[in-house]
Amino acid sequence: MDPQRIIRLQKLYQHSNKELWLRGPRSKALVYPFYGLFAVSTACSLYWTGRAIAGLKDE
Repeated sequence: MDPQRIIRLQKLYQHSNKELWLRGPRSKALVYPFYGLFAVSTACSLYWTGRAIAGLKDE
């Protein structure tokens, strides 16, 4: 294990102006798919809630 690993990680996280959840090296690969899935699931649930309120049913 690299003894300077903690120092490098400390510099990475403390000297960045990005949001905390986007500072890591692989964070974009985790955060952006989450944003996409969250947006799609929210849109679908709002769509079907609107249809239920309006009384529209699939036939």
